[in-house]
Amino acid sequence: MAEYYYTVASLPMLVFNQAPQITVEYFLETCRYTLSEKDYETLISSVDTEGGEKHPAVKQWLLFEKSLRNELVKMRASKLGKDADKYMRPGDSTTGVYDAAREAFGASNPKAGEEILNEARWRYLDEIENTHNFDLTKLIVYYLKLKIAERKEVMSDKNGEEKYKEIYNGIAEKIHQSYDGDNNGSK
Repeated sequence: MAEYYYTVASLPMLVFNQAPQITVEYFLETCRYTLSEKDYETLISSVDTEGGEKHPAVKQWLLFEKSLRNELVKMRASKLGKDADKYMRPGDSTTGVYDAAREAFGASNPKAGEEILNEARWRYLDEIENTHNFDLTKLIVYYLKLKIAERKEVMSDKNGEEKYKEIYNGIAEKIHQSYDGDNNGSK
């Protein structure tokens, strides 16, 4: 198994509630030049949830993610009086997801629920990473954490407010244009 001392040592530390210091694009570009072609392809495919040969760490991650989602399906279906089996993803399940799903399901709002789920995902990735220091597994876990961190940044209050203003201004402009068009046609 290849060791990637330089690559791992050059990466800034990722902390759950802090904005990442690098982007996914920068990370992938760094890895493209320092990993073997086969390992780079494995890294890239680690976020692909469908098909193909999967690295053991990715298999663990996908099992956890599927189990977490299935627990949420059970809770949502129960609340709505629906049959959960219709929406479940087939396969084995992993332990340790029930508490996170229950806490997220009971959260005061969707954003708080998402935060709880992301923290559970982060902790699970910590467990996978625990015995890996400079290998491909370490880089796969880093990549997955970086994807979580970037998603958290995209869904921040600041970005939400900016998106709201963009949408609002677009609608206001269309209304204004429509109003101007109606006035011009009636004169």
